[in-house]
Amino acid sequence: MQTINGGVSLQSEHVLVVRTEYLKELLSFSGIKKIPLDILKKQVEKYGEFLPRELAENDERYRQLIPYIVLKDGKDFVLLKRTKKQGEKRLHNKFTIGIGGHINSEDGDHKNLWTTFEKGLQREFREEVDAKLKTLKYLGVINDLTTEVSRVHLGILYIAEVHFNGLNERDMFQVYRVKKEELHDFIWQMEGWSRLTVRYILRP
Repeated sequence: MQTINGGVSLQSEHVLVVRTEYLKELLSFSGIKKIPLDILKKQVEKYGEFLPRELAENDERYRQLIPYIVLKDGKDFVLLKRTKKQGEKRLHNKFTIGIGGHINSEDGDHKNLWTTFEKGLQREFREEVDAKLKTLKYLGVINDLTTEVSRVHLGILYIAEVHFNGLNERDMFQVYRVKKEELHDFIWQMEGWSRLTVRYILRP
């Protein structure tokens, strides 16, 4: 049986999704766009639901909502390089500028799905990094239409000002501290969402 972090099976994990058709008016672009957060919240609260992850991963009628958090400590961006300890070989030695993951049904009481999303974001932050969160700023929505995997996910992009102490799974990544003007040097070694994010951060 395929498992995820903590040994939870894909069959038993239920993740937060919104039907793609309910987001079409918001997602008439490919890339990153700052959709007003109150509009996004309303769509999630009105149309959000939970599906088994094994179904959502293979059904483009739905978008799985993923918080994607860029970490910034002072003037340094935290850049992570995936090690060979990770299971997905295609991602070995790739750089990522964001942390985050799926929002699970256990993250909230389902009465307000945006509150559930925010609780899941906070859980992902605590699970992945040892850091003191100072501020969290919404940047926009990542809508990448280039691959089958990206077409079943929707990134909600944030930048977090933190005091960064390290990672909780230190053998999974190598950590780099990079100045803004140095980010472009890593861009072709990055995963898709990270490339889009760096270009967005570096735009004129």
